[in-house]
Amino acid sequence: MEQQITINQAPEKVGIQVGKFAVVGIINTLIDVIILNALMFLGFAGTIIVFRQKFLIANIISVAAAMVNSFILNKQWTFKSTGERNIYLEIIKFFIITIIGMFVIHQLIFNALYFNLPFISSIIVSIVHFLKLNGVFSDEFVVLNFSKAIAIFGSLIWNFIGYKFIVFEK
Repeated sequence: MEQQITINQAPEKVGIQVGKFAVVGIINTLIDVIILNALMFLGFAGTIIVFRQKFLIANIISVAAAMVNSFILNKQWTFKSTGERNIYLEIIKFFIITIIGMFVIHQLIFNALYFNLPFISSIIVSIVHFLKLNGVFSDEFVVLNFSKAIAIFGSLIWNFIGYKFIVFEK
């Protein structure tokens, strides 16, 4: 009987973790998007090229700030990783998972939408114009933030699975 209770509680625990992960993700997203837009507004729109991929420097900085916040909140609140664990190993695993998410998933999706797939961006811009929101949001703002939102969503799944089963596993 006790074994059934443990099995039945497992999905609830995962559900709570997903909810907490979502809250942390919202906070991280706010940090990320606010810093990205502030840096772009201040003219920090330079790019670097690594492996023939363009990387928007403002995006790298904003993601890095959100990543530090993510480690702290996910360790202490979402996954409640205890102090008896090797913190250095957790940090290394966290950064490996996050960097893969940032450079493989997040950055590739962001690059594809922001730099390489103008037809998708034009559809989103057309929707904004149709809704008569172009007086509020510039086309550049819409493309930048649409690309960012889709990239965040793409890396979200990777990060949750990596954090739960690799970084903060029990």
